[in-house]
Amino acid sequence: MMAFENSGKRPAQDVVVSAMESKKRKVEFSDKITMHTGDDDHDDANISTEMYKRFVKSALDELEKNSNTQVGLIASQVALPRKSEDHVSLANLDVLLDVLSDNISRIETSRASPLIQSIVHLEKWWELPSQTLGKYIFFIRVLCSSIPKWWQDVSMVLISGFHLPLEMTVSHHDMLRYFLKMIPSSMGFIDIYMPKFFPSNNDSCKNLVNYVANLLKFTSYCKELQFQAWSLIIERVISLDVELQNELDELDDDIEDEDLDLADDEEAGDDEEDDEEAVDVETRDDDKEDDVGEDGEIEGEEEYNVQATQNIKDFSKKLDAILTMVTECLREKVTPESLKSGEGVSVFNTITTLFKTHVLPTYFTRSVQYIMFHISQHQIELMDSFLVTLIDISFSPTETAETRIKSLQYLGSFIARAKKLSRTQIIFVASYLASWLNRYVLEREEEVDQPGGMDRFKHFYGAFQALCYIFCFRHTLFRDADGNWECELDKFFQRMVISKFNPLKYCNENVMLMFARISQHEDLAYCFSIIENNNNQRLRGIIGRGDKEQKGSVYSSAASTWSLATRQQFIDLQSYFPYDPLILERSKEIMKEFYIEWSEVSGEYESDGLED
Repeated sequence: MMAFENSGKRPAQDVVVSAMESKKRKVEFSDKITMHTGDDDHDDANISTEMYKRFVKSALDELEKNSNTQVGLIASQVALPRKSEDHVSLANLDVLLDVLSDNISRIETSRASPLIQSIVHLEKWWELPSQTLGKYIFFIRVLCSSIPKWWQDVSMVLISGFHLPLEMTVSHHDMLRYFLKMIPSSMGFIDIYMPKFFPSNNDSCKNLVNYVANLLKFTSYCKELQFQAWSLIIERVISLDVELQNELDELDDDIEDEDLDLADDEEAGDDEEDDEEAVDVETRDDDKEDDVGEDGEIEGEEEYNVQATQNIKDFSKKLDAILTMVTECLREKVTPESLKSGEGVSVFNTITTLFKTHVLPTYFTRSVQYIMFHISQHQIELMDSFLVTLIDISFSPTETAETRIKSLQYLGSFIARAKKLSRTQIIFVASYLASWLNRYVLEREEEVDQPGGMDRFKHFYGAFQALCYIFCFRHTLFRDADGNWECELDKFFQRMVISKFNPLKYCNENVMLMFARISQHEDLAYCFSIIENNNNQRLRGIIGRGDKEQKGSVYSSAASTWSLATRQQFIDLQSYFPYDPLILERSKEIMKEFYIEWSEVSGEYESDGLED
C-alpha cells in the first residue's frame, strides 16, 4: 500500500508499470516454486484492477489541470490492435469504461478526444465478451446522450459495420434502435452514411448481401428512414442490373463481330489456291502462338471474352442473391395482417413510388422490375393498385411519349405473365385499352394523310401492341360462356388492322406475326394479306419505289418522313418486354408460382418469337 501513499511523488503511469513489472517477477518466481494458490491470483487481479482504476482517475484529474499525458497513454493502449501484447486487457477495459461512464462530464473537452476516439473505434468491439460488451454499449449510450456531438462518429461506426453478417450486427442494431427512440434527431447522420458505406458493385458478393440484409433489418424499426433505405437498395439493384446487361450486350457484340470475321475469312478462303491456303494456315498458327503470353495465359480478344464472361457470372451472382433476399423480405411484409394494420400498405406504396421514379425511367433492365412483379401478386388489391398505376402513367397527358409507351410495355407484359391475375382484371385492362384505341382512331385517323411522320402516333402503336401481346398469352380467356368474344374483340381487331394507322406494319414484327397466327386460328381477324402488302411496300422502298407511287392507297406516304433514328428508337422501345424470362437462377425459381411461360400457353403455335 506504500505505493499508493507515495503515489504523488511519481507519475501514476510509473506506478502501473512498476506494479506490472513486480507482478511479472512474482509470477516467474511462483512458476519455479509452485507455491501460489488460486486465492493469491484473485488477490493479485484485484490489486491490479484497483491500481488501474486509480491510474484512470489520476488521468482524469490531470486532464482537468490541462494536461493529457496520461489520457494519451490510455488512448494509445486502447487503439492498439487486439493481437498486440500491449493492448488493454479486458479487465482494465471494464474498469476504464466504468470510470468514464461515471465521469462523463470530465471528458467533455477536446483534450479527451483521442481517448474517446480510441474507444468508439475499438477494433471488433462487437466481439467483446458479453459483460465487457454491455459496459461498452452503456458507455456509448451515456457518451452520446451527454455529449451529442459524438453521435456523428458513433453512427458512422455502426453503419459502416453493415458489411458484417446479421449475427454480428445485433449490437449495432440495438444501439441504433435505442438512439433513434431516445434521440430522434440522431437519424440526421444515418441517412448520409447509408449510401456512403454501401459496397461498390465490384465488392464481394458477401459484403453486398450483408449490407442489404442489414438495411432491410434497419427498415423494420426505423420507419422514418424506410423510404431512404429502400431507395438505396433499389438504386443499387438497378446499377447491378444495368452493368450486367451492358456486359451481356458487349459479349453479344463481340460474338457477332467474330462471326462476321469468320464469315469473311471463309469467303476469302474459297478464292485461295491450295499453296496459298497452306501459307495462310501457317500464318494463323503463328498468330495463335503470339496470342499466348509468357505465362501461358491467353491474350487479346480471347482474354477479354474470358473476363467478360467472368464479369457476367459475378454480376449475376450478386444480383440474384440480392433480388432473392429482397423478394423474400417483401413477401413477409405484405401479408393480409400487415396490410390490415397499415404497415404492409406503407411498404407497398414505397416500392410503387420507387418503381415509378427509379425503375420505369431506366431503359432495358431485366431483373429489378421483378420486385414489383412479385410483391404485387401476393394480394389481389395490390395487383389492382399496380394496374391502376400503370394505366395512369400510360395515358397521362403530363408524361412523355417514351414514358407512356414504356408503361404500356409494362402493362402488356404484366397482364401476359402474371399468373395470379384474375380473369376480371385481365378483361378490364383489355376493355380499357380497346376503348381508348377506338376513340383514338375515330379522333385522329384523318391525320395520317396530313404532313408529318408516323412517329406522331407512337402512343397508339404502343397501346395496340400491348393489347395484341396480352391476347397472344390470354386468348383463351376472352370468350364468354356462349363462345362470344369479350369486348367484341373480333369487330375491334378487324377495324384496327385495316385502319390508316396500319399497326401491323409499325408494331413489333414478332408480336404481330404471332398475333396473326392466333387470330386466324381463332377466327378473330385475318392479318396475313396486310402483312404481305406491308412487306411488298418495304421491298419497293428498298429498290427505289416508295409509297408515294401508290396513289389511292389507304397507307400514308407520311411514313417516308419518319427518320431512321426516330424509327430505330421506336423499334427498340417496342421490342422491350419487361417481364421476359429471368436469367437469374434462384430468382427464377422463386417466380415460378407467379409466372406464365410462353410454352404453357402457346399450344400448337410456334414457341419462338415471344420468349427469349
